[in-house]
Amino acid sequence: MKKTKKKTKKKKKKKTKKKKKKKTKKKKTKKKKKTKKKKKKKKTKKKKKKTKKKTKTKKKKTKKNKKEKTKKKKTMKKKKTKKKKKKTKKKKKKKKTKKKKTKKKKKKTKKKKKTKKKKKTKNKKKKTKKKKKKKTTKKKIMKKTMKKKKKTMKNKKTMEKKTMK
Repeated sequence: MKKTKKKTKKKKKKKTKKKKKKKTKKKKTKKKKKTKKKKKKKKTKKKKKKTKKKTKTKKKKTKKNKKEKTKKKKTMKKKKTKKKKKKTKKKKKKKKTKKKKTKKKKKKTKKKKKTKKKKKTKNKKKKTKKKKKKKTTKKKIMKKTMKKKKKTMKNKKTMEKKTMK
């Protein structure tokens, strides 16, 4: 039991010493950074120069534009009356566009009728050609069946002869 008590006492003393050293180092670094940032105060002088230039240009413009401002007021009044007339015209245009849409639909139906007529005339010619082909095929089939019948008859006769022998 005596050995364990001695070990715990030594460990506690070492830990307290390390903590004190770390705290002193952090405080020194923070103070140095703040002093460097305070030196940047040159931006305020540049702003004063910009404001002086703006005032000089404004004074020159007001002297020249006094006559132009009176003319602009007269033109603006005329423009306002024109805009009101345009609004009424737009309402009439909307009605015309609806009528145009119905006319386009009629044109589409006429085109469909023309295409149908053309297809019918073409198909009639094809049908007549097919009928001619059918006639030729019937003849061929009849010939083939006749040949088969003849062969069967011959075979029957030969078989009868063999039996008789």
